[in-house]
Amino acid sequence: MSSTPLVLKNPKGWFAAGAEVERAMEVLSDGAFKLFVYLCLNARRDTGVLATTQTELARSLKKGPVAIRGYLREMEAAGICRSRFSHSRLGRGMVEMAEGYWPYQKGEQEMLDDAADAFVSAIKKLLQARACVQTSLSTADEILARSWFKRGILLERIEQVILLGCVRKYTSWRNNQNHGPIRSLRYFESVLAELDQQNIKPDYWDYLRSRLGRIEKLWVESHPKTEGAA
Repeated sequence: MSSTPLVLKNPKGWFAAGAEVERAMEVLSDGAFKLFVYLCLNARRDTGVLATTQTELARSLKKGPVAIRGYLREMEAAGICRSRFSHSRLGRGMVEMAEGYWPYQKGEQEMLDDAADAFVSAIKKLLQARACVQTSLSTADEILARSWFKRGILLERIEQVILLGCVRKYTSWRNNQNHGPIRSLRYFESVLAELDQQNIKPDYWDYLRSRLGRIEKLWVESHPKTEGAA
């Protein structure tokens, strides 16, 4: 075996292709994997972020904008990246590679941002699971969620807050007091403050979950989706 050191012909524009790339290759379609490689080649090494437009991505990969959007959705569903673009294809946005698929060490702030984003996404999923909640998280809601993250509030506590808040909403509806759905994360802020002052036994949450399942079915069957705000 030759002892001559290996020298790159072109030391610029390359990236570290290791286990992260292998994992991506196993889960992505050919087109999405091609986009993944392009992003790895062009994203900032210290953040894993590429500022671009959907039109630029389509031109670089010689694909249509619809295909690019499909590849991005596929990558996001696999937990490989996240993207933010305006409604216009020409509008500038960004794609950020997820920590588990980025071969370089991100800075501490970027990792904190990733954790905060994951926290906000988890809250959004908790809200979407409840029939009485009709919100896609406004800017104000996201700011509130991030403030909870900075305060160190556990996601388990947020789940309990949403559980209790929704049970109360359904109970209010059943008592003909308020028919409107919950439209803001701020609805749960007072519930969080209340729980901070209490020490509730775990069995109570099991009871609430069983109660929630029963009463939520009634809401779905009879509650119009176009009711007024809570």
